[in-house]
Amino acid sequence: MRPSTSPDQTVAPTLEDPVAAAASQVAGGPLGRYAAIGRRSRDGWQAAAAVLSGLVALMVALAVAQRAHCVRTGWSTPDQFWHACYSDLPLVFQTSGLATGTLPYLHNGAGSLDQPVGSGLAMWVMALLVPGGPVTTRQQWYFGLWAVLVTVLLVLLVIVTAASVRRHPWKAAHVALSPVIVTASLVSVDLLGVVLTSVGLWAWGRRRVPLAGLVLGLAVATRTYPLVIVAAIGLVAVRGGRLRQWAALAGVTLATWLLVSLPWLVVNADGFLSTYRRWWGAGAGYGSLWLVPQLFDHDLPVGAVTVLAVMGWVAALVAGAVLALATQRRPAVAEVALLMLAIVLVTGKSVPVQACLWLLPLIALVGVRWRDHLIWAGSEVVYSVAVWLYLAGLSVKDRGLPSGPYAGLLLARLLALGWLVAQVVRVARARWALPEDELEETEVAEQERLEGEVDELAGPIAGAEDRVLVRFG
Repeated sequence: MRPSTSPDQTVAPTLEDPVAAAASQVAGGPLGRYAAIGRRSRDGWQAAAAVLSGLVALMVALAVAQRAHCVRTGWSTPDQFWHACYSDLPLVFQTSGLATGTLPYLHNGAGSLDQPVGSGLAMWVMALLVPGGPVTTRQQWYFGLWAVLVTVLLVLLVIVTAASVRRHPWKAAHVALSPVIVTASLVSVDLLGVVLTSVGLWAWGRRRVPLAGLVLGLAVATRTYPLVIVAAIGLVAVRGGRLRQWAALAGVTLATWLLVSLPWLVVNADGFLSTYRRWWGAGAGYGSLWLVPQLFDHDLPVGAVTVLAVMGWVAALVAGAVLALATQRRPAVAEVALLMLAIVLVTGKSVPVQACLWLLPLIALVGVRWRDHLIWAGSEVVYSVAVWLYLAGLSVKDRGLPSGPYAGLLLARLLALGWLVAQVVRVARARWALPEDELEETEVAEQERLEGEVDELAGPIAGAEDRVLVRFG
């Protein structure tokens, strides 16, 4: 029998996860059964965050080392694909006008900067710090500055994640030690939006609704996907009868987004809206399920791909509503958000390599088993190499990955994401109040483990009446 824990006691991952227990052998093995571990959760999460912050810096160092060839010789096609060291950052710096210090989204700005306004402004500020010199040297500087900023962002992400789940702060190891940090963290600027989204979730979990709306509004201005998180919170709020609090959250989020976006929309609407127009008029991109027919010479019309992507958002709302409103016990906010975001990704127009970073903090907050994390992360790492080799083959056909194998690895990646979602739903189902005699012995143990857990991100929903609002059959 596992020793019981008090509500304010930090939970050790080596007592809950077989993979964590096995990995701990390099540092002395699992925690002892009767060891005292952080009698106050505030102490436990701070210690975990400190250790994991150092480890995530090491992971970024590995990411930089993995791109050593491009850092030395520059980012040129197809060389950057053969060496799997591609990054948007130095290329966008040189081709979008940022290298000249031009402010994006103005009449005389960098019209080709295909980023939401928050991301674009961050890229512009970083470009101002780059000293003069040859093109390759300036690209190296820009990439290096972003590597430093990415390290800071990941440390903040680890701290926020650990602080969000104080009883289980070591869940933040899913952020700090994930293999996808090496392959995806330096590809684009997505981590800025990921960190803002996680801070917004933390603020909601601490019942700081205006702050949560403010930060989530900034996140939406930086990346579009945080809208899924706001919708997931709303569905769980409906279950708990806390629509007023969610309305306040959504209102502040919208107001913040408008406050950030409106000046640029007034000055140059075309420049501001170009990102969204490009998405609307684009066909299936790399990583998308809808690209598979094209790989076998059966292109889907652009309009059809757009409809499928929009329907994906609708499907995500429906699936999130079923999980939030029809289960016998209220699911966690992170569970609903991860399910919805996964559906949006699978049905999207493109699923870039860096999209895995959107899921990473949600995986940590849900606390999936490390086995399932590694299955998913392994598929992401393999796919990241596959897509670069496929792109290399478009330039030199006999030195790249053919379309058939690329399509297979693309589908394997999406299936691995489906597996991850299935495990999240399984955890949510384990909270259902089923009669004990209807469960297998292992399921009883799982139910007992989850019985006392409370969603630490529920925020204003915590303690609300839990009613099943939708019933099937």
